[in-house]
Amino acid sequence: MSEELLVELLLVLSLAVLAALVWKPLRRSILGGLDDHARRIRAELEEARRLHEEAKALLARHQRMLHEGEALARDILARAEEEVERLERRAREEFEELVARRRRQAEERILQERNRAVAEIRARTVEVAVAATRGVLAERLGEARGRELLDRAVDEVARRLH
Repeated sequence: MSEELLVELLLVLSLAVLAALVWKPLRRSILGGLDDHARRIRAELEEARRLHEEAKALLARHQRMLHEGEALARDILARAEEEVERLERRAREEFEELVARRRRQAEERILQERNRAVAEIRARTVEVAVAATRGVLAERLGEARGRELLDRAVDEVARRLH
């Protein structure tokens, strides 16, 4: 073997030893970096799956709440409509009662006024009749005798009326 071949062989052997010595730590750092990167990607994928499941659960919960809210709104609307109908019926009944009560009061007032007018007419008629009778009696019997008869008649009427 020649010296040159021996040098080349030593160089190749040194290069192989150097490559073996450098490859082990370099392999660990390269594979460790790749493993770390893969772990981070797996963790991110797992986090994305978890967030996706949470989003689906939230969506389902909000849809349930929306349906419950719509049902509640329909129920409230139905109760409000019933209450409006009840209040309208009650207001109508109260109005009819008020109209009937006012009609009765007006009829009572009319009757009272009629009775008062009749009483006034009777009183006025009595006054006119008494004055006319007084005049006739005064002419025919004389004033003193006519007044006496008239006073007795008025007393008699008053006694019989009471």
